[in-house]
Amino acid sequence: MATREHSLLSEIMTRKVVTIDITERIEEALRLMVKYDIGSVVVMDKENPVGIVTERDVTRVALRGDSMLRLPARSIMSRPLQSVTPDVEIWRVFEVMLRVGVRRLPVLEDGKLVGIVTEKDLMRWVLHMFYEPNMPKEIQILARRPEVGVSENRPRCPNCGHYQDECICLRTELDGEA
Repeated sequence: MATREHSLLSEIMTRKVVTIDITERIEEALRLMVKYDIGSVVVMDKENPVGIVTERDVTRVALRGDSMLRLPARSIMSRPLQSVTPDVEIWRVFEVMLRVGVRRLPVLEDGKLVGIVTEKDLMRWVLHMFYEPNMPKEIQILARRPEVGVSENRPRCPNCGHYQDECICLRTELDGEA
């Protein structure tokens, strides 16, 4: 590990990134965000990251109504894709996020997606820097990095009882409106 002042992004970035194909619908992007309890999905064109769909992107076009859910991810994704490399110093990531006004940045190495860094990753790092070496137990819990996985707190469909992001009731209703 580098010195505190020179810690590298590769030390704190999230390596498991949830992605979506550029042709997938916004509905699928939202399902993935709910399923994994995350705020964005990286949009891929084959093996190349080309954009990102965030909660903010979806909010900005929400007034279009349900038809928005049928749009392809490419229609609302943020682009050009703002990214960083894993060898950048963490304090520089703060600068980039503030300068370009984003809360998450994909991490690319030789053009390939290798991770993502979010505000939460950076907040955990700040907690480690502030409290080390004697971090209180309650802060250790907050600073622990959760694994990216299916959220256990997903809402269930009132019609069928399945998780809403896996429920066909909602899909059937939306498809029937077309």
